Amino acid sequence: MNCRSCSPRVIFCGYSIPHPSENKVNIRVQTTGDPAKDVLKDGFQNLMVMCQHVRSTFGNAVDDFRANKSPEGMRIDTP
Repeated sequence: MNCRSCSPRVIFCGYSIPHPSENKVNIRVQTTGDPAKDVLKDGFQNLMVMCQHVRSTFGNAVDDFRANKSPEGMRIDTP
């Protein structure tokens, strides 16, 4: 998958870690003209929404499992 399939505003995106012992990440975003800062911010917002959806969907599946399908002796430990 390339960046344009995720966002038509992105030509290239990538990251590198200079050294494993450094607490740094270099991010490069090349856009079609929009400020890279705005495109990156929108991407992070979309990622946050997707993570919330996954968490909610998983939580609902666990609840359904516990309510309907949990055989005797089987436990699901969640924090």
